[in-house]
Amino acid sequence: MNLDKIFGFLVPKDRKFFPLFNEAANNLVLASELLIKLMDEDDLVQREVYIKLIKEAEHKGDVITHKLLVELNGTFITPFDREDIHQLISTMDDVIDYIHTASTRVHFYKLPTFPEEFGKIADYIHAANKEIQLVLRSVRSASDFLKFTDSCAKISDYESEVDYLYQEFLSELFEVETNAIDLIKKRDILASLEKAIDKCDDLANVFSSIIVKIS
Repeated sequence: MNLDKIFGFLVPKDRKFFPLFNEAANNLVLASELLIKLMDEDDLVQREVYIKLIKEAEHKGDVITHKLLVELNGTFITPFDREDIHQLISTMDDVIDYIHTASTRVHFYKLPTFPEEFGKIADYIHAANKEIQLVLRSVRSASDFLKFTDSCAKISDYESEVDYLYQEFLSELFEVETNAIDLIKKRDILASLEKAIDKCDDLANVFSSIIVKIS
């Protein structure tokens, strides 16, 4: 191995990691925008358009995740803690996976309409992803995360709001829904949406972990 390759292996790849983080965050925002449209759509044909686009976004997310993992495995000195980078990569992938799971369940279950709570949760998921995007399009070094403690707090607040909505809706669903099959369908879609916002909160926790380590 020549010296150029050795030094290339040792030097932190800030110029590659951070643009890919930003690309992944933009993709999360796109997926959550499509999720909002999906949850507001009663026409089954139009729903399939949004479902297809969400699937494409999920596939793009997989490609970005692969690129990031290749960079992580091929870099000796990383711009911040290797474990945090891996957690950041995998958790962003989880967020879009659960958005995709929710859309897939919509595809198979074919509910005629959605409870308004689904749209509210989709709004919170999108708001959380916008905060994630704000952070990841702005950081160029580990120290930049210090500027975004407010974003971490906002994401946590969104997750708390969804948790309350989730519990409240489930309680009402088991009380008033007389069709057992529809109950299961709504519960399953709701569970996927709730997991998506949980993973957004996990991302905020990764940001907080980075902040603690560099403070």
